Amino acid sequence: MKLDLNYSLKFYWGAVLIVLSVILGTLTKVVFFYPTISSTTRLTMVVTYIISWPILFLGVYWMGKEYADSLRKYLQYKYYHKYVRAGTKKAYEVTKNKTQRVKQGVKTKIENSKEKARSRKLARKNKKIKK
Repeated sequence: MKLDLNYSLKFYWGAVLIVLSVILGTLTKVVFFYPTISSTTRLTMVVTYIISWPILFLGVYWMGKEYADSLRKYLQYKYYHKYVRAGTKKAYEVTKNKTQRVKQGVKTKIENSKEKARSRKLARKNKKIKK
């Protein structure tokens, strides 16, 4: 089963933004808690950390929307192959079996009616012979 999933440039930029945000966030936390830095550097790290969050959200939005769409397509494709095809085969088999039963029932009724017609004809013949 091959499903072609092509992503846009926005998707890849979203991935880059997410990685960049994680790197910035981690780096600023490490530098912030480093004991021998000035208060200006600490303030810069706090601002950088705060800025890294919107970058993360933008990356998640760009990447997540497209990925969710492709994931939805994949799951629908997989659902079709797993359940719809199996359900269709099952419905076909049930219909086929019921059709065969109905066909057999019709054949039996036709044979019974022919037999009754023969016996009525024979009874009429016997009646005529007796007269």
